[in-house]
Amino acid sequence: MMLRNRIRLLFLLALTLTFSSCMKNSKEDERTEAIELAELKQLIEKLEAKGFNVDTTATGVFYIVHEPGEGPLVAPFDTISISYEAYLTNGYLFDASENWAPDGKWEFVYLEEKLIEGFNSAIAVMNEGSENEFLIPSRLAYGAYGSPPNIGPYETLIFGIKLNEIRPATN
Repeated sequence: MMLRNRIRLLFLLALTLTFSSCMKNSKEDERTEAIELAELKQLIEKLEAKGFNVDTTATGVFYIVHEPGEGPLVAPFDTISISYEAYLTNGYLFDASENWAPDGKWEFVYLEEKLIEGFNSAIAVMNEGSENEFLIPSRLAYGAYGSPPNIGPYETLIFGIKLNEIRPATN
C-alpha cells in the first residue's frame, strides 16, 4: 500500500522522539498532557525540517497532504469509503481498515458513526482521492485515560488515510 510507505518516514521520526522520551519517563502512569504536547511539538518540528508542510484543522489536528484529491470536501452524512492505518508514535499499528473490510476499504456514513473527535476533524478536510497523514492529540482522541489495552493516557495517534470515494447524502 502506497500509504504504508509514506507513513514509514513519519514513524522513523516518531521512533527517534519516543526512544529519547522513554529515557526521561519510564513509568506509564507518569505520562502527562504536557509531556505529550512537548513530544508532539518536537515531532512536528522534525517533519517540517524534513520539508513536510504540516497544516492544522480548526480543532487542532495536524496533517500532511501527500496526495490532493478532487471535488468537494466530505459533507455531513455523505457515505464515504476510506483506507486507513492507525499507529501510536512508537510505531505500533493498533488499527487498520483491512481489519474491518475484506478489501481494506471501510465504508460508512460520515458523522453517523460514533468516532473520536479528531478522526471526524481529519475526515472533514479530505476530498475524493486525497491521501493524508494526521497527528491527533489525545485531547481529540482518548485523553487522560487512553483506550486500554493498546492506547495509553495522553497518546498522540497517527492516522494515514486515503479517501477512496464520496457518495453525497440524499435528502
